[in-house]
Amino acid sequence: MKTKKKLIAAMAMLMGVFSLNTVQAQKEMKDGSSMVMSVYSFNETVDILKGAIEEQNLMVIHEVDAQKMLRMAGKEVNGMKQIFYFHPKYMRRVMEANPLATIQIPLKFIVMERPDKKVVLRFFKPSAVLANYEGEQEIANELDGLVANIIKEVTN
Repeated sequence: MKTKKKLIAAMAMLMGVFSLNTVQAQKEMKDGSSMVMSVYSFNETVDILKGAIEEQNLMVIHEVDAQKMLRMAGKEVNGMKQIFYFHPKYMRRVMEANPLATIQIPLKFIVMERPDKKVVLRFFKPSAVLANYEGEQEIANELDGLVANIIKEVTN
């Protein structure tokens, strides 16, 4: 019985360490953006991210192949894509709360493949993007929850 209790305690400790590492994995940047490491390859991350956006009842509005654009300008980089997303029902709510905030929509993620082939996802939380607009806090917090759900799909 003592062995079982020790095993459960050890598992609980490991879960705590894992949870701590997951929390620390999201880094806040000086510009207010957030950065997380994906556990998937570049192409898998892009595909999973787009699927996760749609699972949250949002729409992928446009995908920009930044790697291709930089190559056209003579700069070689690893994979890099920007994914713009939102949904008309949220756009309506943003506009009705404060029409000035619509300049911040759509939201976007950038997926970047580092030279070591690890994949970084960078984004602004909706609450950061909409922070300067009166009346947007409720929708920003709601959207933050959706973004957190999306991020979980590529970091777990």
